[in-house]
Amino acid sequence: MEVDFVPDKYKESIKDILNFCFEGPPGHGEAFVEKVFTSENCLGSFDGDKLTALLYIYPYDIFYHGESVPMGGIGAVSTLPEYRHCKCAANMLIKSLKVMRDRGHVFSALAPFSYPFYRKFGWELGFETKKYRIPIDYLKGLGTGKGDFYPVTLDHIKSLGKLYQGFVSKYNGTIDRQRRDWEARLGVLGENRNYGYGYGLSQEDLKGYILYSINEGVFSVGEMVYDSLESKLELLRFVYYHSAQVKEMVWEAPMDDQTQLLLDNPRVEQVIVPGMMIRVIDVKKLLEAYKYPSSYNGSFTIKVEDKWAPWNDGIFRLSIEEGIARVEGELDESANVECSIQSFSQIALGYIGLDQAINLGKIKINSLDFQEDLKTIFKKHPTLMTGQF
Repeated sequence: MEVDFVPDKYKESIKDILNFCFEGPPGHGEAFVEKVFTSENCLGSFDGDKLTALLYIYPYDIFYHGESVPMGGIGAVSTLPEYRHCKCAANMLIKSLKVMRDRGHVFSALAPFSYPFYRKFGWELGFETKKYRIPIDYLKGLGTGKGDFYPVTLDHIKSLGKLYQGFVSKYNGTIDRQRRDWEARLGVLGENRNYGYGYGLSQEDLKGYILYSINEGVFSVGEMVYDSLESKLELLRFVYYHSAQVKEMVWEAPMDDQTQLLLDNPRVEQVIVPGMMIRVIDVKKLLEAYKYPSSYNGSFTIKVEDKWAPWNDGIFRLSIEEGIARVEGELDESANVECSIQSFSQIALGYIGLDQAINLGKIKINSLDFQEDLKTIFKKHPTLMTGQF
């Protein structure tokens, strides 16, 4: 079986594979081909002239320590049932690594159907959310009632984008949205009981927004963004306005959210939900982009094991001066630190800090003299990635 980019002539085959492999509303395959598909981003597995499987690389930028870096989102991974034990998905994933590296991607992310399956190829858990289930009456009395709410439309993209960027840029991994992303996000409003409202003193000066759906007595928050605690309280007040329709609010919030402390009764259901997986595509480029403490000056070596991406598999020396790193690869010497690409990806993203990695046995420190220094460099940092590709 050969892996290559999928020409336009296979559009009907793409529709058939996606409609078969993914449950959901009718026409999923048709919508993908019409609105998303481009040949240069779609890898396929071929048995002669027959398309047997496909994988799509979504080109995005994500926020990383406040800066924007390239990321390849993996999605639409699907295989015809008669070819599911022919390593089609595995071969496409391995091919995608080289494609993403050639295109300058630093990270890759995906929403797994199976964590163990994708972990075999170097991806690892990098995101989680705190899922609240709050009785609607618990929100009574929040906010002051100042300001107004406005249904959001495509005309609000500029205001929404400004709010969103200010809110999410403190997290590692959030998508740096472009207009096309907002058009897709807002395009579903009004359909299947999906709604969106902005909050502010005027439509030109929004202070927050909420995207949500209502089904079977549940107010499900898709996204809630605000510029201050006061704006957040007003959005929660808006949720309470639906008390005649719904019994509870469900929201997958960032892990650092503390909404329960705003309630008279903080005894609400909170569940940690594992989310997307992350993978470093180019270790050298990542180490050059990492935000080091400006006061740190020093040098150390790190060995990364990555059998699927040979350009990552080896020893790298970092020479850091005033927060700027010079990185050399392909070294033949002992390493101060050793880890797998999975653990390196978690540490690099900030999903876990070096101290956690040591306690969990995810990293090996060969030179204890460096251990405390490295803990000050590779710290835990809040991560967030909402939605799927």
